[in-house]
Amino acid sequence: MKDNNKGFSLVELLIVVAIMVILIGVMAANIGRISGYRAKECRTKLISSMNDAKLETLSKATSNRSGNDTYLVLFKNGLNNGNYMMVVIQGQIKTVKRISKGNVTIKYSTTKDATDGIAIPTITPSIPGGGSNITTSTDSSVLSFCQANGFKIWYNRSTGAFLPLASGDDLYELFCSMGNYNYGIHVHPTTGKVETGGRTKAASTP
Repeated sequence: MKDNNKGFSLVELLIVVAIMVILIGVMAANIGRISGYRAKECRTKLISSMNDAKLETLSKATSNRSGNDTYLVLFKNGLNNGNYMMVVIQGQIKTVKRISKGNVTIKYSTTKDATDGIAIPTITPSIPGGGSNITTSTDSSVLSFCQANGFKIWYNRSTGAFLPLASGDDLYELFCSMGNYNYGIHVHPTTGKVETGGRTKAASTP
């Protein structure tokens, strides 16, 4: 009895390879779209949160960087890689919002029209009882730790302008980055206005 199992022909092998290449290309494109969606969603939430926080800051308290009483705090939670925004009014934490999940990185730049920036701090608090979501923690020391170690942005109450950062430099750009691209936010220090910027290719992730 003859053995009819001759294996794959060259044509069949080429067809299989071609199908695999197509599938890999489709998967890579989908991963890129997911990365882009998450970064752009973070940018939208960050702009909205900054505008809301500005209005709240201007209506409720004098913002004085040297007085250290009214400001915004941005930080990445090292326990779940989420990015958070905290609003501090008169030294008291008013609100804490998670503005992204996944591996989105928020960056800032003190250079006008920059195409990349420096990542905001990653903070890993110790939450009693475990867990990773700081917004559900009932221990005030957890939020206080994040408040003290995050990236702070101050507003001038009378004009709405951004005050200089702790370094003394003005904030000009923010980026929400995932993968190879940064989705930008233009910051206008003298007016406190923030607006959507373009998409730029990241040189590297600090």
